[in-house]
Amino acid sequence: MLRPRKHLSKKELKEDKLVIFYAKATAWLENYKTYLIAGVAAVIVLALGIFFYYQSSQSSEKNASVELAKATRVYENGNVQSAIPMLSNLVKSYGRTASGKIARFYLANAFFQTKDYDNAKINYQKFIDSFSGDEHFQAAAHGGLAASLEEKKQYAEAAAVYGKAAEKYADTVHAPLFLFKAARCYQQAGKPDQSKVLLQRIVDKYPKSAEKDEAVLQLAMLEQ
Repeated sequence: MLRPRKHLSKKELKEDKLVIFYAKATAWLENYKTYLIAGVAAVIVLALGIFFYYQSSQSSEKNASVELAKATRVYENGNVQSAIPMLSNLVKSYGRTASGKIARFYLANAFFQTKDYDNAKINYQKFIDSFSGDEHFQAAAHGGLAASLEEKKQYAEAAAVYGKAAEKYADTVHAPLFLFKAARCYQQAGKPDQSKVLLQRIVDKYPKSAEKDEAVLQLAMLEQ
């Protein structure tokens, strides 16, 4: 004989639903706990990685800045040859830091001053490719790269680099000087017409620059 169904109260119904939900949640957690643990572990590893990378970067920059101060002191005291290995080691050890990148700029200058134009050219280019800070450093590196090419008598290539630098820094004091040097290199390369174009640009665009009077003189000589 069937017994009559027992009517559950609202409270009992709620409790029953909670029991069912708890049972389902427990079963789901049991099934997926391996994935959850792995996911949490991955997040923890990532967070720790970021933390230690930041700590390491801070420590590297601090060490690099100390070494840079030592090397530049030697360099600026005129001991350029002695500064080269110091700067080279700094670049190798801390090349990704801001101080390491600036060390590469000084290293390029040191190679240029010791007439090692190949290494100067390489390091100026690497500095230009990696450094995005102060534009005066960037402009000086472009000038150094062009000067290295000029010293190697690669006049057309040097003129092109000077010209690009003049365009890149058109609103700075560097532009008329770069244009003047580019014009000089074009003359050396046997391209007087291209030289005249750049000299005229100095006269027209930078009439108050220190290079303007010399540009006028050079134009007059080229017209003879």
